[in-house]
Amino acid sequence: MSPPSLPKELWDEIATHLPGRDVKNLRLVCKSLSNIPLPLDRVFISANLKDIEVFRCVADHDVYRHGVREIIWDEARFQQDDPMDESNGLERTERGHIDDNPPDDFINECQKEHLVTTYESWWFYREYLRQQREVLAHDSDIKAFEYGLQRFTALQRITLTPAAHGLTFTPLYRTPMIRTLPYGLNYKLPRGWPSTEDCGTLEASQWNTEADKAPWRGFREVIRNLAEKKGPYVTELVLDVHQLLTGLTCRFFDKPCKEFDHLIAVLRRPGFRRLDLSLMVGAQSYYGWESFRNGRMRHALAEASSDLEHIHLRTDILKNEDGRGQPGSGGHAEHFVPLRSIFPIECWPNLKHFGLSKFFVQQDDIIAFLSVLPKTIRVIELSFLYFLDGGGNYRDLLDEMRSTLGWQSRDIAERPKIIIGIEPSCSVIGRAIWLEEDLELFMYHGGPNPFKAKLSPNVLLQGHGGTERDEFQPDHERPWVDHAALVQLGIQKESQW
Repeated sequence: MSPPSLPKELWDEIATHLPGRDVKNLRLVCKSLSNIPLPLDRVFISANLKDIEVFRCVADHDVYRHGVREIIWDEARFQQDDPMDESNGLERTERGHIDDNPPDDFINECQKEHLVTTYESWWFYREYLRQQREVLAHDSDIKAFEYGLQRFTALQRITLTPAAHGLTFTPLYRTPMIRTLPYGLNYKLPRGWPSTEDCGTLEASQWNTEADKAPWRGFREVIRNLAEKKGPYVTELVLDVHQLLTGLTCRFFDKPCKEFDHLIAVLRRPGFRRLDLSLMVGAQSYYGWESFRNGRMRHALAEASSDLEHIHLRTDILKNEDGRGQPGSGGHAEHFVPLRSIFPIECWPNLKHFGLSKFFVQQDDIIAFLSVLPKTIRVIELSFLYFLDGGGNYRDLLDEMRSTLGWQSRDIAERPKIIIGIEPSCSVIGRAIWLEEDLELFMYHGGPNPFKAKLSPNVLLQGHGGTERDEFQPDHERPWVDHAALVQLGIQKESQW
């Protein structure tokens, strides 16, 4: 059957709404469709030879290189798990020894159900580890990145993430390297940035020595190159952990350092418009939040271009980490850090998106902060917040926002969209309940407050709004309702028990 006889312009427009895989298949249908533009607006770089090879091929292509708008730097790093193996892997290469048998924790961290045996997986893992060492020894990824900054004329955004490998059998990105993994390969997922595989956090490491800074190799190279005015059109810097409990160590902001100066130079770029900052803050509860209270973070953010449109700060804070908070609260009031001591909102007259995730807050401080946001604001995300002792809750916060901020009187197109993410009671990495439409109804159309639990005003009861989504499984999207309702909707099967 031949494809419908449609103008080429219409086929081209249809293709812009399809994933890359479908466009490739469409181009193979017949000769008339073979000229549909192949979407290639992002490329990947990592400490892997295949990623570097494809990255350079795109950079050398006289057509595709002009369409690249984003570089995603996969900071994940394969590890030997040998206490003598340094973070960059070079020392072990110099010793010329790689164990033929997988270490116990490699085996333990592999899922039980798999299609490739543990020892086969270990063989492939060692090969990727060998390639990684070769790349790191010659700085091949850094050289390729610098070349790409020269060649990608439409480049706007650089994203750094430790989460590219996602979860077992469900990668976040199908990078060229990840596409080479044998089907069913079972391996210990590399992260790169310090993290645990459970719901705990690690202490935020210092930012003093080269060894301290090594896990954030890609981040350091990105801000160094941008500070040196390479990649002149880059105006967006994104550190995205996709809800993993990790990030850039907040100790980055403790003392003067060249990387801090590089970041300021990046933020000062004319036209710079987006910063997503994910920070590790483990154990700050015990050290007085020096990284947030010394003023250096605010100083850096105040240097951002007045063109800034998007700012999002996320941490890996744990609820009541030191155990001193009252029952049900996010933590002791001593941990309070005023939002305006971090965010110089007066410096951002064109801000459109403000996001804050996993942070200790007080309700009156949030209201005061929201009241001074510029009228350009269009999206406000307040996700996974922990209200300190006596500091309010989500239910009362929403009531006060509706009654005091006066956003209902604005033109419809100028009303801020509110987004709130809530952790489900059964914690699954990357999974959360998201409120958007329900908040629109509440804020602007007289709808009910979705937080109805009288005794638990930060809890979203099933059946009262919200959508459950998964960072690593895009198809996992369902209303936040109980099992019986999901069975009625045909999403789940009826339990046999």
